Amino acid sequence: MKYYIIIALCLLALLSACAVQRHKLSPTAKINLLDADVFYQQKNVEKALESYLKVLQDNPEHAHALRRVGDIYLYWGEQNPDKEIENNKKAYEAYAKAITVMETYETPKDDELASIRTMKKNSEGAWVRIYNSADRQLSLGNTMDAVAGFEIAAALDKTKFQPIFKLKEIYDTKLDDDDKAEEYLLKLYELKPKELPVLQEIGAFYYNKKDFPKSLEFFLKAKELSPRDINILMNITFCYFELERNQDALAITKEILAIDPRNIDALSNAKIITMDSEDDAAAIGYTKTLLEIRDDDTDYNHICNLLNKTLNYPELITYAEKWRAFDETSKEAVQYIILGANMTKNKALETRYIDILKKMQ
Repeated sequence: MKYYIIIALCLLALLSACAVQRHKLSPTAKINLLDADVFYQQKNVEKALESYLKVLQDNPEHAHALRRVGDIYLYWGEQNPDKEIENNKKAYEAYAKAITVMETYETPKDDELASIRTMKKNSEGAWVRIYNSADRQLSLGNTMDAVAGFEIAAALDKTKFQPIFKLKEIYDTKLDDDDKAEEYLLKLYELKPKELPVLQEIGAFYYNKKDFPKSLEFFLKAKELSPRDINILMNITFCYFELERNQDALAITKEILAIDPRNIDALSNAKIITMDSEDDAAAIGYTKTLLEIRDDDTDYNHICNLLNKTLNYPELITYAEKWRAFDETSKEAVQYIILGANMTKNKALETRYIDILKKMQ
């Protein structure tokens, strides 16, 4: 029996030597590695980890020891929910270091390439567990635990945007920390400078904070990527309007109407802008189009006021009567009909609506 055990240990030592021949170890570290592999095979992971860590004290870049450390912490991360983030973080870091070391090999062997693939898969699994754990903490209302978890996930893999977006949301909506929210938004932008939703998110953030120049900057970047996106174009008009750049707002509004001539929001914006700039003819045109699409008290009021201003009394009567048909309770509609009838010398119409107005008093 002892004979077979000795043979088995010799074979294990030989295999270990083959696996680590790329890495120099002191005699003591070689013994520690042999012990660690035996403990690992026996599933005594506590003892195995202790010995692998001794190997790494001798040579911090020993790939085999690093991989096994990663394997052990990955296992503990699955088995111990209370230390899920801590153990998966250690697993990820060990795998990452081992992968970095092994990818420097000039002529990696098939088993080494397979090992790299396995570690990449395992490290991705460790990262996902960290992210999901943080997400669970967030859903449970443990905001600061969630922040800590997402920060770890973001630090481990700087190419992933998901934890950064979560951190932005937390600081923006839960912790009311504009500076941190902006910090993570800009990190998101560094990762995804050509990602349309990211540009829109940043534009909306600055708009809500009333930083309209910055908001405009990012919505214009979004427009470069999607020049016919009506939502983006509308947001640009809102920024221009807040910045009192009404003619720029109108120019973008016309772009929207070229895409969608019956867009109510764009027509309403165009109406307001042209009314403010006293372009009465344009304002009348936009308001007429709005009233072709749907009846609205405000639009009827605006067009009647504009037609009175421009002395167009026949059309004033027409639209005031349409307003009256839409809203029989509107005294203003009746008053505009009386005014139009008076100015066009239509005595019968004037008398009729004077009587109606008296009954409405």
